[in-house]
Amino acid sequence: MIRASGPLLDRAFATSTVAAGLAAAGTYAAAGLVAGLVLLATRCRSGIPTTAAVLTGAGVLAVARLLAQAVDGGALFWVGLVTVAVAVAALTLAVAFVAGRPAGGRQAATGLLLGCGLSVGLQMALGTWDAIWRDGWSGWVVAAVIALAPLLTARSLSRGHGGAAPATGRPRRLWALGPFLALAAMILANPAFAASQTGIALGIAGLVLVLASVVGVWILLRPETWPGPVRIGAAVLLVAGTAGTMWLTGALALVALVVLAVAVGVVVTGTLTMHGPAPRGVLRTMGATAIAGLGIVLPLLLYMLDYDVPLPVDNAWVVVIAALVLALTGLRRRTPDSPPVEHPAPERIPARVNTVRLLLGPAVLLALVGLVPYGTSTTGPDVPARAASDELTVVTWNLHYGVSPLTAVDLEGIARTIAEEHPDVVALQEVERGWIFGGGTDVATWMAHRLGMTVRFAPAADRQFGNAVLSRSALADTAVHALPYGAGPQQRSALSTTVVTRSGTAVRVTSVHLQHREENTPTRLEQLRTLLADEPVTGPSLLAGDLNAEPGWPEITLLEDAGWVSAVDTAGSSDALTSPSTDPDARIDWIFGQQMTFTDARVPTEPRESDHLPVVTRAAPMS
Repeated sequence: MIRASGPLLDRAFATSTVAAGLAAAGTYAAAGLVAGLVLLATRCRSGIPTTAAVLTGAGVLAVARLLAQAVDGGALFWVGLVTVAVAVAALTLAVAFVAGRPAGGRQAATGLLLGCGLSVGLQMALGTWDAIWRDGWSGWVVAAVIALAPLLTARSLSRGHGGAAPATGRPRRLWALGPFLALAAMILANPAFAASQTGIALGIAGLVLVLASVVGVWILLRPETWPGPVRIGAAVLLVAGTAGTMWLTGALALVALVVLAVAVGVVVTGTLTMHGPAPRGVLRTMGATAIAGLGIVLPLLLYMLDYDVPLPVDNAWVVVIAALVLALTGLRRRTPDSPPVEHPAPERIPARVNTVRLLLGPAVLLALVGLVPYGTSTTGPDVPARAASDELTVVTWNLHYGVSPLTAVDLEGIARTIAEEHPDVVALQEVERGWIFGGGTDVATWMAHRLGMTVRFAPAADRQFGNAVLSRSALADTAVHALPYGAGPQQRSALSTTVVTRSGTAVRVTSVHLQHREENTPTRLEQLRTLLADEPVTGPSLLAGDLNAEPGWPEITLLEDAGWVSAVDTAGSSDALTSPSTDPDARIDWIFGQQMTFTDARVPTEPRESDHLPVVTRAAPMS
């Protein structure tokens, strides 16, 4: 639901950045209100969750999650945000219940790491496209499982299984669950982020994340206690791993990610261990839950808002600071696994015979299921060396990171719209690979496998957001062009690659996205000049993308003066508007060519999976 809140809040961004910020903060802070209502309904006047409170929270969450699966559009916006608040409240109460028992800190941390692993495994089985956005039977099956499984599991508490002694207090630092969940949503349980940040295949990235969570859980299952230096070392590694993951790439980023995943369990154990219980009272538990909710959304929101309202520092610092806050909460003077004095310590069970280890299997199995289609390739399926024809069907489309104006993430709808054009080459902009605002999907990888095309991706704002080119035949000589930042507020890039026609003619294809604010004409001109200098025309060439410039603007004049010819103006209708998709009033998406002949250029008006409409043309190299 944290992942789902990104596309839901994107609807509020259509109003204003302030409206989106208020909606986000209000949604996650409302978790405190939900927690208070659950506690009062189950007569937990002390504010310490009972088994009845955990069961009630799980039941309300199950109903809300199934209702969210049943609605769409504006109804999904409201029901979805309510479900987010309920989910945060239910999880916080469950963690408070477990952590309030003997050795509860370690047990709660174990459960959270298991949850991260299961989340990654499920995402891999679904190709990172979450069930909440799926209308078919698969979405309903997964929704039913993830809605009812917590409820069925929680029933064991009322039967006395698993040593479910009543909680005797609430951890003082329960609010630190927020920063942990922020890190989980963005990094630890985000295989698309791991793949894009490290540059490895999505299938391998998901499996690595799951195996790292397995190692982290195995460490927690071992009966040994940890001395102070170990806990301090884990806190340092948590921050260092987060920083390395955010600022490094390639193999080093992968190592940092594994270090983070292994260290976080030890830190969270210390955070949730109850040496001295928090003051009692429903209001205090409500406050802790509300702060936990804000601790989730504020790092994610600030990180993402930087791309529209730049922060004074690198936005990666937001995530690193969240990790630092979590690390500091895990530092204790005493051994973090010491139980409350009211109860004797439970018998320590060696990890090799602890039945909890069996819960590691499903996550690994799901990750292996995801490994089959997404394999070890970063460029998608194998394709022929040359195109099927000398005339290429070309599509360009700004995908708005996969989020439609109708409050949906409809990757199947996008793929179906593209497939209906039978394209040879597709230029995409605003392609996301792990952005929370896009639902954490890996659009580039999913689309390549769904369409049976090879893909090349170029980072822009960060490694999770950029441009892509897909092709039914091989792509060669790929180059990424960083464009001048200019007036901002976001880093842009262009991706150039070569496709070969059936007769052997090489066609250079560039997918580009220029700055979006209307007053940014000087920046766009500078970006175009840089691109034209970096990618000189030496043969048949196509330039496609969202130029954020309309006919007659200086940007278009610059391209025309450089010899570029518009496909729509040559072979289509010059009034073919592309943005916004719901009621187009601007033509800002283009396909240009040099040494190319265009036929049948048009703008399909039916798709609503993005805030832009695609542009389609047929193009052939001049003889």
